[in-house]
Amino acid sequence: MPSVVKAVYVNFAAARSADRMNRLATLVRRAELNSLVIDIRSDGGALLHARDADTLAQLRALRDAGIYLIARLVAFKGGPRGWYDPGAEARWREIAEISLRAFDLGFDEVNYDYVRYGAAREPRSRTPIRERTPTVRAFFDFLRAEVGDAASRPISADVFGITLLGPLDAIGQRLEDAAERFDYVMPMPYPSHWEPGSFGFANPAHHPYETVHAALSAGLRRLAELPGRVARLRSWIQAFDLDSSRPMRRYRYTPWHVQEQIRACDDAGCAGWAAWNPRSRYEEGALRVASPETA
Repeated sequence: MPSVVKAVYVNFAAARSADRMNRLATLVRRAELNSLVIDIRSDGGALLHARDADTLAQLRALRDAGIYLIARLVAFKGGPRGWYDPGAEARWREIAEISLRAFDLGFDEVNYDYVRYGAAREPRSRTPIRERTPTVRAFFDFLRAEVGDAASRPISADVFGITLLGPLDAIGQRLEDAAERFDYVMPMPYPSHWEPGSFGFANPAHHPYETVHAALSAGLRRLAELPGRVARLRSWIQAFDLDSSRPMRRYRYTPWHVQEQIRACDDAGCAGWAAWNPRSRYEEGALRVASPETA
């Protein structure tokens, strides 16, 4: 695997399109990326293509091209009521089974998103707030044992960017809990998602380097205080158009904005980054940036 991951996110529809995957593979080569974070199904059944043989062939071709492949698995968002109960051990087992299948099909790493309780404007849970962080931590322990250790393969978890500054008991996320159980923690310190005034900026989205660097540096300082095994930090970065104003509005995120976030990740000492665009559409010029190490 690359020592510094340089990735883009690939949504499910794009991953199933031969034309779009060819274009994304070309982007990886031309922009000097080395990794793809690819959506897989999280509700059972075929993980990507209808036939596993087709998924195997596609992933084999990407790996032969030297691309590191990360399967993105949505843990608790979804289900018949819009949100799985994070304490449901049946769901835990389903996630573990899907993860091990992803490795069998050719993915190099499994990344877990929505490893939390619902936040604002998401389905609410009846689980008392005091029980949420211990429940999510127990799920992390389960993944460490039943997936990471069992398969001897790397696993990573996404967390809200604000967890870099402190725990979020309402959703059950705590940076230290993830760092002690995963190989990589992937925070989402998107500049657009910080409240106006954060880090001293009226509109943090207009200051991508300073915002991302300050958030990541705060998180890395907290992780440095942990006595035991600690995951490496690999950050998501914003590659979509959105402002920090409230209410949010569209704000053009140019190649400069993306490059400044990459520079912040490098300067903070992250083990790489992954660009997020929900439509999986990226500007090559935004991603052609030198990093401290080559893959």
